[in-house]
Amino acid sequence: MRLRVALAAALWIAACQTESDLGKDAGNIASDTEVLREASAAANEVVRNAGDCDAVAAGLDEARRSLDEAKGRVRTATGRVTLEALGKRLDAIAETCP
Repeated sequence: MRLRVALAAALWIAACQTESDLGKDAGNIASDTEVLREASAAANEVVRNAGDCDAVAAGLDEARRSLDEAKGRVRTATGRVTLEALGKRLDAIAETCP
C-alpha cells in the first residue's frame, strides 16, 4: 500500500513539472557531471597516491583548489554532496600524511 502511495505521489509530481522544468533539471545535471568530472580527476589522483605521502603533498593543494572552484559551479544538491564527500576523503588522506 505504501509503495502504491509513493508511486502515485512520484507520478503526480512528475506530471506537474513542465517541460521547461525538466529541461532545466537535465541541463543542471549535465553541467554538474562536467564540473564533477574535472574536480574528481584531481581528487582521485590524490586518492590513488594515498600510500605515497610525497605524491599526496604534491597534489593535495591542487585537488582542494579544484574542489573549491567546483563548489561555486555545481547546481544540484547531489553535486554538492559529492563534492563534500570528496573533500572529506582528501581531509582523511591529509591526516595520514603530515
